[in-house]
Amino acid sequence: MPTPWQRLTIVIHSLTGGGSEHAAAAMASHWAEAGRDVVLLTLDSVENDQIKYSPKVERIGLGVLSNSNGIWSAIKANHQRVTILRAALLKSAPDRVISLNDRTNVLTLIAARHLNLRVVVAERTDIRHHRIGRAWQWLRKRTYPTACSIIVQTEAVRSAVERFAGTSPVHVIPNSISLPSTGSTKPNLVLADGRNWFVAVGRLSHEKGLDQLVDAFALAAEMCPDWNLLIVGDGPEKNRLLETIRSSNLDHRIQLPGWIESPWTAIPKSSIAVLPSRYEGFPNSLLEAMSNGLASIAFNCESGPSEIISHNENGLLVSPGDIPALANAMQSLANSPALRTRLSEVAPRVNDRFSPARIFARWEAVLA
Repeated sequence: MPTPWQRLTIVIHSLTGGGSEHAAAAMASHWAEAGRDVVLLTLDSVENDQIKYSPKVERIGLGVLSNSNGIWSAIKANHQRVTILRAALLKSAPDRVISLNDRTNVLTLIAARHLNLRVVVAERTDIRHHRIGRAWQWLRKRTYPTACSIIVQTEAVRSAVERFAGTSPVHVIPNSISLPSTGSTKPNLVLADGRNWFVAVGRLSHEKGLDQLVDAFALAAEMCPDWNLLIVGDGPEKNRLLETIRSSNLDHRIQLPGWIESPWTAIPKSSIAVLPSRYEGFPNSLLEAMSNGLASIAFNCESGPSEIISHNENGLLVSPGDIPALANAMQSLANSPALRTRLSEVAPRVNDRFSPARIFARWEAVLA
């Protein structure tokens, strides 16, 4: 018989708008609505939340997320985080703990040491490409074997994690299609009249490759005179991306509204979604675009897109980093209404493949 559990604590760094934060909120809401006692715990403060979750979730923000100046400052700060996190775990008294994201996973496993807690850690990106620093990498290799289970999102990443997982089992569980919308202080999305749109949604960070999308749009723009580019999101690369846009001399055709609430529901179904990522875990934005019936194009980076898109069946895959090929795909799809219609009609089938019922059944099996 599976071990019953009732109390769950989910730990993540923040709820400020990224894919893993959406996943944490979705998990917390799912189990809270199902009658479990759920604590959603972040290192950040509650005041910085941008993501909605069920009112049945107990929300705790520790307020210990900050930047450190120098190695000794970082060591001191992380010791404080572990101490405060350990006290919060003890207070929440969970039957199960789920931690998301590499550094948070390390801190959670250290904090839970000798507390007799069942901790499941989830990697949300491709560890073969995502750098977390030597010290964190060293700690990850030494703490992950103490986890009850390790969750990754693709088979390729499972193979990489298994090298340092010790006896901890590694399970593949992709994202569910249904995620809560983000809260925002920004107005509803307003798009220029009479234009068609290439659309990308994601954090403005290096791995998302949005600079590559701007370069591809610059190549395709002349042959797609009725199409503009919309990039929805915010992040550390915003200023650099704005400079790339200015250099393209197409800033009058590229719109950056920042982060908005439920972007795909506000975007015309005739639009084309583009995922230009250098690497991925399992791309929420691609799932959401296809769920909402948009024809989609993605760089076929090592982890994620090919597990969602079958080339020329429900979307288009392009060799990773090949900007001219991405431009050609954008141009071809923009100038072929019949192909757009065919792909957009098939795209929503992801709703069944990645339904909450299917995905949470796999989580339940691990937690049991």
